[in-house]
Amino acid sequence: MYIMEENNELPKEMYTRYRWVMAIVAGLLMTTSFISLSTFSILSDNIAKTFKISSTTLTVLGIDSFSIGLFVAFFLGHTGLFDTKIKTGILLSQIFLIVPQFIIPVSFNLYLLVALRFFQGLMIMILALFSLQLSGWFRPEERAISLAFTLGAMTLGTAAGAFLPGLLSGFPWQESYYITGFVMVAGAIVYFAFARDAPELKKSLIENKKKKHHVSPWKNSMTWVMGIMQLPVTWTLFSIGTFLPLYETHLGYSAVLAGDGVIIWGVTGFIAAFIGAIIGDKLSKGRKANREIFNSRLKIMTAGEALMGIGSLLLLFVGGISFYLIAIALIFNSFLQMFTPNYWALPRNVFPIYLIGAGAFGMGLISNSADAIGPLVASVLTSHWSLVFGIMIAMALFGVVFNMVVMKTKIASLDSMMEEETPEIVNDDGIIEESDMEE
Repeated sequence: MYIMEENNELPKEMYTRYRWVMAIVAGLLMTTSFISLSTFSILSDNIAKTFKISSTTLTVLGIDSFSIGLFVAFFLGHTGLFDTKIKTGILLSQIFLIVPQFIIPVSFNLYLLVALRFFQGLMIMILALFSLQLSGWFRPEERAISLAFTLGAMTLGTAAGAFLPGLLSGFPWQESYYITGFVMVAGAIVYFAFARDAPELKKSLIENKKKKHHVSPWKNSMTWVMGIMQLPVTWTLFSIGTFLPLYETHLGYSAVLAGDGVIIWGVTGFIAAFIGAIIGDKLSKGRKANREIFNSRLKIMTAGEALMGIGSLLLLFVGGISFYLIAIALIFNSFLQMFTPNYWALPRNVFPIYLIGAGAFGMGLISNSADAIGPLVASVLTSHWSLVFGIMIAMALFGVVFNMVVMKTKIASLDSMMEEETPEIVNDDGIIEESDMEE
């Protein structure tokens, strides 16, 4: 049975002010979580001295292991493990992130450091979990703006990770790690103090879990379509987010300017997420059919990928001329964040309710393979930056073309939700009932 959402049948929590509290605390947790993405790169020179290896070697090992963790994380949820245990999954992600943050400063073994960075990468599972959790609090036309708080926080956290080490420059790197670790703990405490699961969504998920055996997301074509769709964005997002300081240093900019570049990219990415979300929500407002909502959001996602490609092109050809030009290039590139809130707003529109969680993890597993492959390729090609950015430009072009084709192609598993299925409503007893569709 597929869920179709009608505005006059939405649960009452989608009209409460508390939904904005949920969006804010989720965004705060995402910000503190993504501090780990750039902090390691910024502090790599000092960390490398402790381990008595080159900064480049340490950066590559630490970033590659972290990136592989980002990919593996989505294996943990694609079986539906966290469908009815959203906060448990988020708690697990924070344990993977925070515990290594306090062990790394005393881990004088390089292999242990690499393993700890891998576990920190597993925190990315909160992407799919927040998509599911916030879908229960926000109406379809508000979901992108709710997710802008969390997904925009990915680049904002990266900016904070570049800012904090500079603020703590008078401290040894170990103490900087501990301080940023306490920031992460504070973010987790605030989140778990205020976060709640939406009652109607939780009841519906539990009821569907009881009535249906696990259905593999790989049998649903939208898992593959959605997964492939985000590949170019994740490739660029994590390649830039991890190797930008190294590229800026290669161009001759000082460590201070390199940090400023990361901050510019991160902050404008946060703003771009809200711009994309507002436009995407506006375009999807009032549309009943899931295919219409899907196509409306896909237009903004495509625009974000086009701007991402332009930014990558500028980074390659004019980034070394002056810091002002590289700043402009980074602003263009950061508008890839127009894509992410609209993308993660879609699982509840493209999957049946019993497959939302597993489907979100499934599409995340495919798309986040680029989390591992992109930085790995970049680390191998750091002596050939033209190839690194050439791949990003080609990926952006592929993304634009793919989206345009998908927008015009009939997809059975998506279009059948429009033509054949009826919405599911949970009554006061927690039993799912069918209701007639409005024509």
